[in-house]
Amino acid sequence: MMKTIAALFAFAAVSLAAIANPPATTALPASHPVSGAADMAKTETPVTKKGKVLSSIDTKGFTYIEVQDGNKKFWVVSPTITVKAGNTIAYADAPVQARYHSPSLKRDFTNVILSTRVTIEK
Repeated sequence: MMKTIAALFAFAAVSLAAIANPPATTALPASHPVSGAADMAKTETPVTKKGKVLSSIDTKGFTYIEVQDGNKKFWVVSPTITVKAGNTIAYADAPVQARYHSPSLKRDFTNVILSTRVTIEK
């Protein structure tokens, strides 16, 4: 019984230390809710969706890409990538956010996909 209580106290102490001293993370722009932008760029998440680039906006660490796929227009936000209007991109799918506000751009977007990976089709 005494060993169990001692183990519980040890576990509690370690847990509190972890909470008080979380690991350092890369600071992200306030406009992007997805954490780990540097890690996102290294991901091997499959790119399963495609679209034609209409326009793009670069911010620190991210690119907002206006995309058209058939009759649908939407925005894909990804780790920084250089794209031009007319490019075809492939991207990792994610749920669509109907409304998204970017504080850094001071702009509202509709139909946004926060993707972890975008590639340019050749």
